[in-house]
Amino acid sequence: MNLGRAFRTVRYLTPEQWLFRAICRGRWEFARRAPALFRAHVVRTARRLPLPAGATAALREAAAHVLLLQKSVHGGVLDGIAEGRFTFLGRTVDFGGIEKIEWRRDLGEKNNPLWRMNLSYMGWAVPLLARGDVAWHSTVRDVLAGLDRQNPWSAPGVFRDVWHPYSVSHRLINLLSGLALYETAGGPAQPEAAEAVREHARLCAAFLLHNLERDLQFNHLLKNWVALAVYRAALGGPCPRLGMLEREVKVSLRQQLLPDGGQAERAPMYHLLFVLDLMVLDACGFAVAEELTAARHALAVVTHGDGDIALFNDSWLGEGPRASLLGTALPPGSADLPDSGYVRLSDAESTLIFDRGLCGPDSNPGHAHADFLSLEACIGGERFLVDYGVPTYSAGTLRDLCRSAAQHNGPHLAGAEPIEFWYSFRVGRRGRAYPIDDRSLAAFAPLWAAGWQDGYKPQGVAVARWIGFWPGKGMLLVDVWRGESNLPQKLHFLVPSAWQRRDNVFEHARGVRLDVLKGAMFAVEEDRWWPRFGEERPAHKIIVSPVVSGNSAVAATLWHWGPMPPDISQIAEHAASTLSALRWQS
Repeated sequence: MNLGRAFRTVRYLTPEQWLFRAICRGRWEFARRAPALFRAHVVRTARRLPLPAGATAALREAAAHVLLLQKSVHGGVLDGIAEGRFTFLGRTVDFGGIEKIEWRRDLGEKNNPLWRMNLSYMGWAVPLLARGDVAWHSTVRDVLAGLDRQNPWSAPGVFRDVWHPYSVSHRLINLLSGLALYETAGGPAQPEAAEAVREHARLCAAFLLHNLERDLQFNHLLKNWVALAVYRAALGGPCPRLGMLEREVKVSLRQQLLPDGGQAERAPMYHLLFVLDLMVLDACGFAVAEELTAARHALAVVTHGDGDIALFNDSWLGEGPRASLLGTALPPGSADLPDSGYVRLSDAESTLIFDRGLCGPDSNPGHAHADFLSLEACIGGERFLVDYGVPTYSAGTLRDLCRSAAQHNGPHLAGAEPIEFWYSFRVGRRGRAYPIDDRSLAAFAPLWAAGWQDGYKPQGVAVARWIGFWPGKGMLLVDVWRGESNLPQKLHFLVPSAWQRRDNVFEHARGVRLDVLKGAMFAVEEDRWWPRFGEERPAHKIIVSPVVSGNSAVAATLWHWGPMPPDISQIAEHAASTLSALRWQS
């Protein structure tokens, strides 16, 4: 254990997190040492809860949102499930029959149980039950019996995957939603099967009441509350044991909803799922209409012209429906989320999304990447400047790489990191990015955005970027490093394999061309990116070196697909000198 790094990590925890960290650790130790007593305690609570009544009006409305989510995640792989073949996160496991599921199979994921957790969410059961097929109703009952049989609470590690509170929350939501959809579709009544599903759901609700993730908070704790809200909606009547839900949901939303409508963890994928949680809460009768409107607007700001989210921080495609189905429509132009730190510049054909904000909340930045001042770009529904994505949550070289500054499209120092990452989700020292809104930078382009970051303060360097956007024509990036360092200043741009190099010029099949106006194209390397979790695609990494003069360095890169101003080189010079002359400060 590196004590200094550990201190730099835990110093940001709130007193409440410290308190519940101790309480939760103690509870899990009790569960490990006395699983029979722990289960008996939870079962007693379950017996005091009413059984779900069935497809109430509120549950049906909530289930429609859950079905939208689960069809988008599992719709393309449902046919294999009857044969015991499950595909999650880019990986398929064939158990040889649905009755042969091995819930705790070791998949070599090291410290990452995410595949097993997804299996235990049982989200795949929602679209299958929605068919109203009686055979699937019986199958879900039998699958649950196998889950209970294979996962006694005395099994080592069972509370890290199948009976993790986050897994239990998903399973509770999915089982009750699937049952409501089955009834709505007119599926034949199967009282014994329905009773078994409702009993398991009641046990899940009781488990959550004793194991709320108050130590982690943020999206995990909200998912616990959403699951209990769905349970209450299924009761069809009051439940005193759940009387605290309105208060607790409000507290959780105050923690997560930023003033600009963004989600505090600042990962567009988790924001997408946050919007869905708000939709479910709204269906369950919670007064969240104002929060939902703000969150939908913020989602649109981090949505590309192809209808999907940007991939900043821990984000990937396919974990939910297309963002364009949930977000509000934005007109072309500039849209800014000042608290989240994202800026969207767009016209009818192209979209640029720029990150100039914090990496995440200080008390839980586990989903952060070092993507300060990074940029993604899309034209004609096709991405041409892309984020590395998320290949894995398992601790190791690949996890470290996907979070590093060198794998994002921002200016950086080679050999240094603006954020101190360790393990899968730990963050020690962390730099910050800030907007630059000085109006002197507005003169150079019709649309623009700028920001700077202080993550290289230990190396004595600050970095800034200005983006100018000419709708229908192209964009100019001007990057400035200020301060002396022995480490080389670098720009890396990750582009899909559709790009081709001709001499010293890079061109994309959509007609986009890259020219380096100031600096030099240092190298082009074969690389890869993961737009979906664990699904690798080929890419090129373009490495640009700036022009160094004294204690500063400047690079200017032009990405264009239409006629740019004839004096674009002079514009780049003026923008660079103006940006350099400004006093960057937080």
